[in-house]
Amino acid sequence: MNWSVERTGTFLDSLKEHKKNRELLEALDKKIKRLELDPHSVGGMLCGELHGWQSARLVRKFRLLFKIDEARRKVFLGAIDHRGKVYCCLDCPCKIDVHMINTSRSV
Repeated sequence: MNWSVERTGTFLDSLKEHKKNRELLEALDKKIKRLELDPHSVGGMLCGELHGWQSARLVRKFRLLFKIDEARRKVFLGAIDHRGKVYCCLDCPCKIDVHMINTSRSV
């Protein structure tokens, strides 16, 4: 059974900054397909304020932050940006659309 991938508002906002980066968008598409199949095989766990989030490398130094919800078999995409910004410069990614993640339901 495949996993459902949901894009948070924070992710969509960060994605807008990179909409012309074709290489990044192609890598993101491939990574999302892998997340749909088995999110546990993608990226690595984060710690500290970002505990519960995972990070996956895209092209060059770009990273994708995501969170796995085991109970609902969903993967929430939190942010995408350069590794120097994604962890600390997106208004604390550890709080990315937490309300949405905690309250959204499977349809």
